[in-house]
Parts: sequence; C-alpha cells; structure tokens
Amino acid sequence: MKISKWFSKGRKVDAVKMLETHLDLTFNSVKELHEGIKAKLDGRGEESIIHLKKAGQLEEEADVKRRVELKELAKGVLPPLSREDLMKLTDSLDRIADGAKMTAKLALLISFNDLPKEIKDELFNLSSLAVECAKKLVDALLWMNKDFNVTLSLTDNVEKIEEDSDEKYDLIRRLLYNSELKPAQLVFINELARGLETITDWCEDTGDLARIIIVTASEV
Repeated sequence: MKISKWFSKGRKVDAVKMLETHLDLTFNSVKELHEGIKAKLDGRGEESIIHLKKAGQLEEEADVKRRVELKELAKGVLPPLSREDLMKLTDSLDRIADGAKMTAKLALLISFNDLPKEIKDELFNLSSLAVECAKKLVDALLWMNKDFNVTLSLTDNVEKIEEDSDEKYDLIRRLLYNSELKPAQLVFINELARGLETITDWCEDTGDLARIIIVTASEV
C-alpha cells in the first residue's frame, strides 16, 4: 500500500512519536476530570479537588508540549501538506485538554449535594463516555504508524461514542428541565454536562483530522 511506503520513509513515525507525550497528557487531563467528578458525586470532596486541579495542570503541560510540537513541525521535517494537517491535529488535541480544564473549573464550583440520583447517575455516565472517547482517540492516533485500517476502525468508535454522548446530554437536559433545582444550579449543571459532551465533539473532530492525514498519506 502507498501509505506503507510513506511510513517506511520514517516521516510519519517521527510525527506520531512526537505526539505521544501530548496524547498522554490529553488523555490524562480528561481522566482526571472524570475521577474528580466521580469523587464529587460520591461525596469525596477533598479527593475531588485534587483530581479536578490536576486536570487543569495537565492541560497546561499539554499546552507547553503543543508549542514544542509546532516548533518542531515548522522545521520542515515533514512534507508540507502533512505538516499542515499535523499542526491542525496538535491544535485539536489541545482543545480536548482545554475542554477538560474548563469543565474541571466548573465542577470545582458546583455543589452536587442535592442533585437527584438520576441526574448524578447520568453525569457519571456522560463523564465515563468522555474518558472512553478520549481513550479510543489516543489509541487510534497511536496506530497511525502501524495500521491505518485499525486507526479508521477506532475513529469510527470515537464517532459512535460521540453520538452516545449527544443522547446522554439530551437526557440530562430533560432531567434538568423536569427537576426542582434552583435556577443557578440548573444552569451550572447544564454547562458541566455540555462541557463533557463538547470534549467528545473535539475527540470526533480530531479523529476526522486523522482520517484526512491517512487519506492524504495514501495518495503520496
């Protein structure tokens, strides 16, 4: 396959290798967000704060890593088209980590004490989907220098999880609409749920970029 020839020249291998730390930081920022929300839903306040603050720290580390990657990409190691796509990929990864940081900040502000159980359960489910989506995306990108069919299959999984997240967010909004929560708490819980759903949106967008890179590489 043409893409194998492209990989054999070592160009994509370097690119994926360069992204590994960024991928790890991005995934862990979403994971820490999930662990923080889970702890808060379980009433483990101090543990929740540690995880949620860690999510923000990891985003800042990912942002530093992104700047290093963009600097390396600008050196012209890669063909111009793939360099442009990989810059977009790096930016898209940063949006996922940034989404985790912003949602973690929101989670730190909100009290879950008087939330109905069904809303707590669905927030946990939505948060779990965000972690699962980020994990599938990371796996997909790591397979780019090994087997592009696996990458495409995993990005299909990312898309399916994003669709599930959309449905879960709609369910939470219906539960909120029918709840007796105070207006301020209702608004903040909705924003929290939207933040989690948006993380899966960015995962899907990043997966789409990976598909573009693969198609482009296969035509070289």
